Amino acid sequence: MSKQKIIYYVRLAVSAVVLICSFLAFTAAFSFFATFFAVQLGAGIASLAASFSITVLISVLLILILTFLFGRFYCSVFCPLGILQNFINFFSLKKSKNYKNFYKTRYTIAAIVFGALFAGWAVGFKILDPYTNFGLIASSIFSPLYNLITKADNYQFTALTIAISLIPFIILIFLVLFKRRFFCTAICPVGTLLGLTAKYGIFRLRFTDKCITCGACFRNCPAGSINLKDKKIDNELCIRCLKCVSVCPKQAITYGIYKNKNNVQSFSTSRRNFIFGSVLVLGGIAAGVGSAIARGKKFLKDTIRAILPPGAGDYNRLSSKCTSCQLCVAVCPNKVIHPRDFSHANIYMDYSKNYCKYDCNECSRVCPTGAIKKISLEEKQNTRIGLAKIDRDMCIACGICAFKCPKKALSIEESEDGKRTLVYNAAVCIGCGVCQVACPHKAIEIVGIVQQTKTA
Repeated sequence: MSKQKIIYYVRLAVSAVVLICSFLAFTAAFSFFATFFAVQLGAGIASLAASFSITVLISVLLILILTFLFGRFYCSVFCPLGILQNFINFFSLKKSKNYKNFYKTRYTIAAIVFGALFAGWAVGFKILDPYTNFGLIASSIFSPLYNLITKADNYQFTALTIAISLIPFIILIFLVLFKRRFFCTAICPVGTLLGLTAKYGIFRLRFTDKCITCGACFRNCPAGSINLKDKKIDNELCIRCLKCVSVCPKQAITYGIYKNKNNVQSFSTSRRNFIFGSVLVLGGIAAGVGSAIARGKKFLKDTIRAILPPGAGDYNRLSSKCTSCQLCVAVCPNKVIHPRDFSHANIYMDYSKNYCKYDCNECSRVCPTGAIKKISLEEKQNTRIGLAKIDRDMCIACGICAFKCPKKALSIEESEDGKRTLVYNAAVCIGCGVCQVACPHKAIEIVGIVQQTKTA
C-alpha cells in the first residue's frame, strides 16, 4: 500500500472520530467534548466579531496558516458538517460531472456574510455557517434520538423545532446526492475563506507522468476540482479528501511542494477576473454592512422580552452575536434553554417545567461565538436574568418558594394576628426560576428583563 493511500485511510479514521465526538458534544452526558470541538473556524470568526480574544485569534490564525501550507484539509478532517457530507457522499448519484466553478457566487456570499457579521449582524452565519448547521442537525435530530435511547428527558425539543431542523438537513442531503460538495465549494462562506487561503498554498496535489487519463480521480472527486484535460487540480476547491489518491490505479497523484515551472496559473486567473472578483467582494462587503446598519431596531426590537441565558447581556447583543448553533440547548442539564422558533428569533429560557441550576454555567462554558459570555460560576450566581412576578390573589404564603430560593430573595413574614405574607426582595433576585417551578399554585412567574445586571 502506498504512502498516499495510508494517509487517506488515516484521514478517514480521524474524521470518523471527529464526527462521532462532535455528535456526542451535543448531548448533556458528553458535553465535555464541546470545549474542544466548539473551536471551529466559523465559530472562532464569529467570536472575534463578538469580542476580541487572543486565544481565539491564535486558533483562527493557526487554522488559516495550516490551510495555506497544506490546503483545505480542515473541510474533510475537522469540519463536522464537511465530514457528514463525506458520509452522505457514499450514496451520491453523480460521479462523473465536471462541476462549474461558481467563484462569483461564493465570493459574493462570503463578502455579504462576513461584512454583515463584523457590522454586528450574525444572520448570515445563522443560515450558512457549517458548524451552526451541524449544530442544528445534531441538537434537534441526533440529541433527541440519543435521549430517547438513553431515556433522558428531552422536552425542550418539540415536533416544530425538529421539523425546522429537518429542512437544512434535507437540503444538505439533496445537494450532496446530486451536486456532491456544492455547499462547500459554492455556498459556504467559511469554505470560501479557506479556499482563498489555500489557493496559492505550498503543498499541493499534482499529477505525475504516470497518469494514463483513466478518469478515476475525476469521477470520484466530490469537489469538482480536477481538470482532467489539462491534468491539473484546483487548489482553491480541493478539500483534501484524498479520494483521488485512493482510487488512482497508477499512483499518479502525489502530494508535495508546488513548483510552477511555466509560471502559468490554472483556472481563471486573468487580470479581468481578478478585477471583477475584487469588485464582487467589495460590493458584497458593502451590501453586508449596509444590511446590518439598515436592520435597525426592526430586527432587534425586544417585543417578547424573553429570559436569556446568564451572560447573554441583552436581546440586542444576543441577536447580533448568536448563530443558533444550539450547543447551549443540547448541554443544558435542566433543559430550560430552548431553540429559536416562530415566536422567538433566538434561543430563550423556559421555566414551565424546570429552572436554571444555581450551580451550573454550562451554556457560558460551551458557547463558541461569545454570544453567551464566558462567566465564572460566581458571576453567574450574581447575574440577574429575570424578576419574579407574584400573583397575590393566588399565593397562599405556604413558604415553599422561600425555602427553595438559593438567593433568599423570598421570605415569609408572620404578623401578630398570625397572618402570613410572602415578602420579595428584588435586589437579590437573579430570576433562576426555582420559585416558579416550586410554587404549587402557579402564583409566581419569572419575567424577562431588558438588560442583565449584577445583583446587590
